[in-house]
Amino acid sequence: MSTTAISAWRNGRRVPDSWAALNSFLTALERTASLPKGRFDRDRWSRLYGRSRAEQIPAHAGTAVSLRVRDADPLELRVHRARTTEGGNAVPDYVPRDVDPAVRRALSRAGQHGGMILLVGDSTAGKTRCAYEAMTAVLPDHLLVVPRSANDVSEAVAAVARLAASGEPCVLWLNDMERYLGPGGLDLHGIRALRAAKATVLGTMRTRFRRDLPADELVGVAEEFEVDRLWSPTEVERAQEQLRRNRDPRLRLALEQSGDFGIAETLATGPQLWRRLRGASVVNGNPRGAALVWAAIDLTLAGLTDPLPLELLTELHEDYIPGRNKQLIGPEPLDAALAWATTPPDAVTRLLIPEEDGLRPFDYLLDAHLREKHPSPDLIPERVWESVLTSGTERHQRFNIAIAAHANSRMDVGRRALRPLAAAQDIEGLRALGVLCEREDRDEAARWLQLAIDAGDTLALRLMGNLHFRRRDRDGAHEWYRRAAEAGDELSESYYNEPGIVRAPVPQVSATGPTPTRPDGVEDDEEWDEEEEEEWEPAPRTLRVLEAAFDMLADRAYDALEEIGDARVDLRDNYAEVFSTMPVVTWGQNTEWRRQMARCFDDLAGDIRAGNWPLPNCTGEEMAMHLALEYASVMVVEDPEVVTSLVEGLPEDPEDYDWDFCMAMFLEDTDVLFLYEPWADGIADPDHHLNQFADIVNLQADDWFDPFYKHRERDPARGFRR
Repeated sequence: MSTTAISAWRNGRRVPDSWAALNSFLTALERTASLPKGRFDRDRWSRLYGRSRAEQIPAHAGTAVSLRVRDADPLELRVHRARTTEGGNAVPDYVPRDVDPAVRRALSRAGQHGGMILLVGDSTAGKTRCAYEAMTAVLPDHLLVVPRSANDVSEAVAAVARLAASGEPCVLWLNDMERYLGPGGLDLHGIRALRAAKATVLGTMRTRFRRDLPADELVGVAEEFEVDRLWSPTEVERAQEQLRRNRDPRLRLALEQSGDFGIAETLATGPQLWRRLRGASVVNGNPRGAALVWAAIDLTLAGLTDPLPLELLTELHEDYIPGRNKQLIGPEPLDAALAWATTPPDAVTRLLIPEEDGLRPFDYLLDAHLREKHPSPDLIPERVWESVLTSGTERHQRFNIAIAAHANSRMDVGRRALRPLAAAQDIEGLRALGVLCEREDRDEAARWLQLAIDAGDTLALRLMGNLHFRRRDRDGAHEWYRRAAEAGDELSESYYNEPGIVRAPVPQVSATGPTPTRPDGVEDDEEWDEEEEEEWEPAPRTLRVLEAAFDMLADRAYDALEEIGDARVDLRDNYAEVFSTMPVVTWGQNTEWRRQMARCFDDLAGDIRAGNWPLPNCTGEEMAMHLALEYASVMVVEDPEVVTSLVEGLPEDPEDYDWDFCMAMFLEDTDVLFLYEPWADGIADPDHHLNQFADIVNLQADDWFDPFYKHRERDPARGFRR
């Protein structure tokens, strides 16, 4: 057998010509690797072979691997290996995670309608295994496309979009998605093409990268799920139950350490490797080997995420051997140091992993290091920064260095990394410099953004609007947002959908008395004292029109559900009234979420019918109130005959249709409207600095129906209108 033929079998480009050829190969492999005879289950392999011969995998140009999801190997998809048992099992039985049901529901929706699912967590938290298990359980018959490297992702995206559009359901697998983002990789144009073709994107990302990209446009369109490193009590109970059924010593060890470490990270031997590294820089230890690893960690954290050349590690590692006189500690020879760092203890994984023509540190070590020492200007030595700026000359490396510099508050390094790209009129480089410089010099930031705009960059239009907003130039910000919206920027388009009360004069047929005034001539809501507020009651006609607005919006929401189901909405090709007018963060929600949103209108209308004030008790109801107040204020101005028929028989009141005061009395705050503001992009994330500064809660779409006050929680068994 030629290596070319074997490689073609492995990546799915070819199928063996006969079962006899494959059977002979398996036998030879058992002998060569000294495996027990019959290690490969021939019946299972025969079934797989028969299935592969009967089913032709659609061909596509490029170097990405294509195979059916059901035939995917977890180790080849980079699920972390555990200690191999005597039977050759390196992947323990899966212990279900708490997040599994939600991930699988989302993946099922994406499999039907297209979409992007992203699992976020620390290294070895179990996110890749969770994604693999969900995919094989929910979409086993889909075609799986796996780019071999970041250089192949554009070609893979085009192939997946083409196959999906032709009726072949596809999944694009992007483990460690951060490797595929940025220049030359996956971009918004690619995601839109995949979404239009109803393809599925399933990716994972480490928490530290997700944290450094809080407002990244690409990640923002994904449905995200957090996979915790430390397991919940319920997850630990499941693992204990599995241990009772299957006496796996690896799982027993992980459970014994579950108070300090996550079970998945212990199975992948992450803590063991971290202790090995921490204890190596001693006399009679492996100080030079540890120094190589520490140098690799710092270089990677400084933005050189590609496999590192051994020459670079050799050049820098002496700085990491402790003491002024390096020989006092007795460092081992370089060959022995390299062997120690690249040899996997217990045949699991290594401190330095050989890859392509270089080495990369085991990703768990990076996260463990950052848990002890957080990003800061002093985290990475100056000599390392100089080395990455000298070595990282490729375009994607420049961007990675700039992101690392930003995370460590080293704006000087970020500028040096990006300026060569800006000098070459690289649009993304110009935009990135604008974002980077705003922290220190807004005038410089505006110059870089203007250059990106002149080169045709749509996103830079919105970023320029944000810059003007933070300069307190609202008129200037509005103009830039208008230009961004006209250029097709979704967030800026949504900005113009923000609900607001219509304050035009009320036609005579709707007006019922003199223009509403405050008691004692007071004009400012904030000047009312508590006694005056307590005396205020919403006028009967006001409540009746507001009730009708809630009812009408509920009708439209349920009608829209019948048309769009789980499909993502927008403001153009897939517009759905009510849902398309909500903030962008909700546009990709599913039918279940949208039914709950429709019920919010019904619940508030029911409050009025029951003789109570409609007081929202969750974010969804707050959004419903804003939309209904806008709708009601429009009705009294534009449909006076309808309003007259609605309020027939109700007493007139000088304060009829005082919508501003309704907003002041019915709503505790207007935080949900931040979601319409381009300058507040990302504020729904509890870790976002604006969210924490304003002490905002429940803006993430998944939290919209969590009650603010338990004592006012609605009956969970109340059901839905339809």
